[in-house]
Amino acid sequence: MSYIEAVVLAIIQGLTEFLPVSSSGHLVLAQHWFGKFNETNLLYDIMLHLATVMAIMVYFRQDLTTLVLGFFGYPTNGQSIFAGEERKTLGFVILASIPTAVLGLIIEQIGIQVLGRPDLVGGLFILTGMVLWMGRGGQAGRGMKDMTPIDAITVGVVQGIAVFPGISRSGATIAGGLWLGLDRELAARFSLLISIPAILGATLLEVVKAFGQAQPPMAPFIVGMFVAAVVGYLSISLILRLVRQDHFYRFSYYLWPLGTTVLLLTYW
Repeated sequence: MSYIEAVVLAIIQGLTEFLPVSSSGHLVLAQHWFGKFNETNLLYDIMLHLATVMAIMVYFRQDLTTLVLGFFGYPTNGQSIFAGEERKTLGFVILASIPTAVLGLIIEQIGIQVLGRPDLVGGLFILTGMVLWMGRGGQAGRGMKDMTPIDAITVGVVQGIAVFPGISRSGATIAGGLWLGLDRELAARFSLLISIPAILGATLLEVVKAFGQAQPPMAPFIVGMFVAAVVGYLSISLILRLVRQDHFYRFSYYLWPLGTTVLLLTYW
């Protein structure tokens, strides 16, 4: 992989991981465009996702600090939406991660030849647009105190289904939270919070697969990780603002023509 390819894929990952347009779907199409779709690039996908996890942890360092301090009984500053509900929040993160892990492992068995088909990705782009559209409207919602275990499990199931390239993880989980009646800020932040164990788990699986195999030069990969982390950090603030303003559903206007174009190009 050249440096140019690494940087282009990193920018795509950093932008689309948090914007509700499916980073994995865009990476699949970009890799097909470059004429490469192999295990080396799959490993790079995981490395890019790891870089975006770093961006999440830096951006939400106050929330994460509050959760850790509150879990061990130390006082917090109360500025986080999770303040006062730290142990409940962490319990719900674990609860949401269970169906995500189970569904992720099941879907993985389908194989990359199926998941990486452009026509499937195009169809799921259109589906994601529909999901975003149905998540629009409404401002008031339930806060962390009113969130239930069923809410956490449901969002976790949605996140597991989003393993399919073309389904936006952030878009589906945020929309799912809004459908459940959660506050907009909570739906967005909880979605990003549960992505940390999900992405780290996927990273661990790929590391195990790659163990003992010959690895390509890592310098382009490292450059790409840095680019993805920076772009991802900037994208987080954008998606939070879009969710607060009830504008993130407007990405449907991008996904519908994109999915339609991919399908037309595939079958023409």
